[in-house]
Amino acid sequence: MDSTFFPKIIAHRGANRLAPQNTMPAFETAVNMGVDGFETDVHLTSDGEIVLCHNYTIDETSDGSGRIEDMTLAELKEHDFGSYFSPDFAGTRIPTLAEFLEFCADRRDKINIINIEIKPPLDKETGIAAATVEAVKRFGLFDELLISSFDHQVLLDCKACDPACRTGYLYPTTQPIRGQSPVPTLAAVKRTGCDAVHPISMLVNRAYIERMHKNGLAVNVWTVNDGKAIMDLTEWGADGIISDMPDKVNLYKQ
Repeated sequence: MDSTFFPKIIAHRGANRLAPQNTMPAFETAVNMGVDGFETDVHLTSDGEIVLCHNYTIDETSDGSGRIEDMTLAELKEHDFGSYFSPDFAGTRIPTLAEFLEFCADRRDKINIINIEIKPPLDKETGIAAATVEAVKRFGLFDELLISSFDHQVLLDCKACDPACRTGYLYPTTQPIRGQSPVPTLAAVKRTGCDAVHPISMLVNRAYIERMHKNGLAVNVWTVNDGKAIMDLTEWGADGIISDMPDKVNLYKQ
């Protein structure tokens, strides 16, 4: 392996150990750590806006409660998404996808991976896929885009929107999604036409990465916070490390 190689450092929901996850302070902190890009999650509001949040509800990450799909953007913006983490972040609001993309566009000299995870829609309506792709294009960030999902229909919809859209197959998951296996076969992964696999770290070894590479798939591993795992994945040739602690990962790069 080339001794100069190091996987891309992808901040999981931003630098979420130092700032509230999936908020602008978390992404700003991650940029200052020298990351290559971000992983974030998107949902549709009741009025068709796209916002960043990991969960389907805002219960755990704000001073409010309720499902995102049942709330308007204006209603969501009334809530504090920072105080639960620390009083230092009081008043932090949920970001829209547009706000996040504008932030990335202003830092395009530093950010080259925008990994957007689209959650399996509760109502099975996957129109968010095309809406996300089109939003990214409006900000001139399509080359940086990588959409991942546990739902293979979302990945297919992204490719239907634009065959050049890079996609990543997330697994495993304990959620029963459209009858899929928690750990899909390589054939199942390839049927989506995806460009990458996003496995949980416990499933990954050198042989796994070599097999995926031989089949033309990049390997971005989540969620990696352990020093030995960082070193092993680097040695094995993983393409990306998705981490809650990008500053720690960066220490191994230097």
